[in-house]
Amino acid sequence: MDKVLFQEYSEEQRLQMLNDNCNKRLEDHGYEKPLSKDQVKQLKDKITSCVRELRKVEAEKKEVTKGYNDQIGKLKSTIETASEEEEKRTTFTCETCFEFLFREERKIGVYNKDGVLIEERPATLKELRDSEDMFKQVPPTRKTGTNN
Repeated sequence: MDKVLFQEYSEEQRLQMLNDNCNKRLEDHGYEKPLSKDQVKQLKDKITSCVRELRKVEAEKKEVTKGYNDQIGKLKSTIETASEEEEKRTTFTCETCFEFLFREERKIGVYNKDGVLIEERPATLKELRDSEDMFKQVPPTRKTGTNN
């Protein structure tokens, strides 16, 4: 099973090829999509900025504690979320994906709109059987002599 499909095409053509050739189109399929280098840098900058702000706020809290608790909680939450995403280098995404059956390998591959393999799993017997039925031809009708 290829890790990427239809990379030789433009984004619009690739999306059309994925749509035309998939076994099933999956609407709003959730998966972990790798972050770009720019997104990782933005998260690191965000973490640095939030850490600086957190230190400043905590120092002020010693003087005047009332009113800062909400702000500190939000900053810590932002740091935690950004740190998790930066560490995993992925973010959860929901978008249209395309499922392909690879009969020879008895596997199912799920590809995103960029043609990148995001999930792979063994095909179920039902999926293998259903795909066989798609390719079977309808037998010709027999003439019984009663309906010429």
